[in-house]
Amino acid sequence: MGIIDRIILSIYTFLLTFLSVAVLLLSLRLIPLELAWTSLTYVYGQWEASLVGAVFFLISIRLLLAGLRSRKAKDTIVHHNDMGDVHISLDAVENLVEKVARHIRGVRGIKVNIKLADQGIAVQMKAIVSPESHVPTVASEIQTRVHEYIKNTVGIELADVQVMVENISNDFKSKQRVE
Repeated sequence: MGIIDRIILSIYTFLLTFLSVAVLLLSLRLIPLELAWTSLTYVYGQWEASLVGAVFFLISIRLLLAGLRSRKAKDTIVHHNDMGDVHISLDAVENLVEKVARHIRGVRGIKVNIKLADQGIAVQMKAIVSPESHVPTVASEIQTRVHEYIKNTVGIELADVQVMVENISNDFKSKQRVE
């Protein structure tokens, strides 16, 4: 449920609490019946009251649908075994891919994006490589190591492993000497 729905739910709950207290006080005869009747006769025939009722009806429908909507967690990979299901989030796989790619010689930086595809998981990486390395070799090594590591660790085949070399840079900054 988003922040807007939570704010609406808070206001809605406050108004329903007020209404329930009024009904409780009316049923215990702590509020005179004449007061309730005069309030209801004031509402009768007022288009503003019907507008408020329609807004409350629409809010009720929205909150009902938000509550019934399946709480779809982040996309996960599901492994079934004898003791139950194991769900592995795509964020966890993304962290594994990033870890593997950072430890490859010549890689200075990596950004990973993982999506569920029809055939499995698609991995897209944007890499920054060092200028002294052979770019096609580094890109191929990234693809190979990521594919093998995810297959061995998570137990799934990757549908696609794309590497885009975003920059060739040596991120080591030369230190200025202080004399």
